[in-house]
Amino acid sequence: MSLETVQNDVADALRDRARTAALLPALRDPDGRAAERVALYRGNLVAAWRKTLANAYPVLRAIVGEEYFEALAQVYGQAHPSTSGDLNRFGEHLSAFLADFAPAQSLPYLPDMAALEWLAHRAHYAADAVPVTRSAIAALTPAALLDACFDLHPACGWIDSRFPLATIWRAHQPDAHVDLPGQPIAGEIALVARPRWRATVVAARCADVAALAALREGRTVQDAFMAGMAIDADFDPAAAWVRWLDLNLLTRMQHAPPG
Repeated sequence: MSLETVQNDVADALRDRARTAALLPALRDPDGRAAERVALYRGNLVAAWRKTLANAYPVLRAIVGEEYFEALAQVYGQAHPSTSGDLNRFGEHLSAFLADFAPAQSLPYLPDMAALEWLAHRAHYAADAVPVTRSAIAALTPAALLDACFDLHPACGWIDSRFPLATIWRAHQPDAHVDLPGQPIAGEIALVARPRWRATVVAARCADVAALAALREGRTVQDAFMAGMAIDADFDPAAAWVRWLDLNLLTRMQHAPPG
């Protein structure tokens, strides 16, 4: 039996108890405890899945409870075993998995919440970037500011949901002073940022993210403001600009390309 075959059999046995028998002939078993040792490794693997997902999805875990979350981690790990040496990437398919996971259908907002938490998880590990300061903005003339382009911080992201994701997320934080939304509930755009060392989530308006999307595409500040006002005539560019600076969303400034 080749090494590759044995390795595949080990992986299969760790994911599926029923595959243990196919592995045992390849193992030395002087005391007849090989199956027990494989089961021990399997338990350690499931524990690692649970801990890794709990690190990335604390709100989801709080919503569904420990017992549900442990079962979810096991079935998710069987369907999407880690393919990277970095366990921080293990949960990247959970949102799509929950969309088709029958036991989750009674909580239809779970896939969107998982998508939001994955954005926040990735934001925590995103590359550092020097935010644009208020003094740097104040040094520009109005015309120069409107003609400038800015990069968005690598941690910046958002999800537009028919559920109040930002409110639910904030209500489940350790220092929460936000009540869970009642009925009827309205959707929200949840904006992820990392203003300091920790990722955070705030509710954003359609006009805000339309303007941010324009900046992400490399368009000028004037184009971004116009994109926001095209969505909402009441969009306030000055107020939006202050919010973006407070959240450290804007990084490298450059002049618009000629033409």
